[in-house]
Order: sequence, then structure tokens, then C-alpha cells
Amino acid sequence: MVVDELDALQGKFAGCETLAFADLSTQMILVTSTDTSYRRETLDILCAEAALALGTAERPQLGVSESNTAFVATKNQLRIFLRAIEEPTDVLCCVCKPDVDVAAFLSDARPCLEKISNGA
Repeated sequence: MVVDELDALQGKFAGCETLAFADLSTQMILVTSTDTSYRRETLDILCAEAALALGTAERPQLGVSESNTAFVATKNQLRIFLRAIEEPTDVLCCVCKPDVDVAAFLSDARPCLEKISNGA
């Protein structure tokens, strides 16, 4: 179940505040795992940011080359957006504390996304 996968990933990283599995074709958050009280509007903005950073069928991504990963860093948080390889409209939107171990997080987040994207 998708929520179980997200909960397990979030529980493994103390710096991970919110995980949201989204569909860029509809720009909708489908499932979340969070320690915050984010309102629906905040999650919608997170999905829109993923669409802007990674691009959609209607709009190209930011930057000069395509990527399946994007980062937005502020003083208080790091937002990570991952696009599924086989299902490019599936994305994982991650809101983390700035001190999260990015390398370790990515090494677990990417397989988690691929698993839930492929329905495994």
C-alpha cells in the first residue's frame, strides 16, 4: 500500500517532514505522509512547484536540460522532487529539514518512488 511505503520512508529519516506522491498530469497530490498540519492548499502549491521544476507534458522544466530530480533550498527546509523513471507523471514531493542526510535519503527515496509508481 502506498501510504505504508511513504510512512516507512518518512519514519527512517528524522529530517523528513512530509512526503507526497503526486500525479503531474493532473497536478494532484494523491497520498501523503506528514508530521505537519499542512492544509490542502499548501500541498497543492508543493505539487505546482514540482510541476514547475520538473516540467509537464504542457510545460518544459526549469533549466536547460531534463532531470528527474530537483531541489529547492531555503533557510528552514529542503524540498526535493523526484520523477519516476518509467511513469514520468508520477512524482515524489519531499519536504525535509535542511540537515537531512540527502545522499542517504535519495538512496531510499528513489526505490520507494519506483516501487509505488509501478504498483509493486
